[in-house]
Amino acid sequence: MAQLTTEELQSIKDLQTRYNQTVFELGAAEAQAIQYFQRIETLNEGKKGLIADLKTIEQSEAELVKSLNEKYGVGNINIETGEITPLQ
Repeated sequence: MAQLTTEELQSIKDLQTRYNQTVFELGAAEAQAIQYFQRIETLNEGKKGLIADLKTIEQSEAELVKSLNEKYGVGNINIETGEITPLQ
């Protein structure tokens, strides 16, 4: 019966070890990628909520401007004093 030399057997074992380590690292990289994409998804969902909030704020601002323009006329407001300077 033929038998491998010690060096040949060690070469096979080394390749097996490298293969197993590479497969392990590939799995770890995939797990990190999954976590990364989940984090992006969470951030995108939060962003959608913030965009919706921004639209609501813009609508409220437009309604307030309309109301103030009807009451005081078109002008610039000093946000510190509340003074309105009419536009010519």
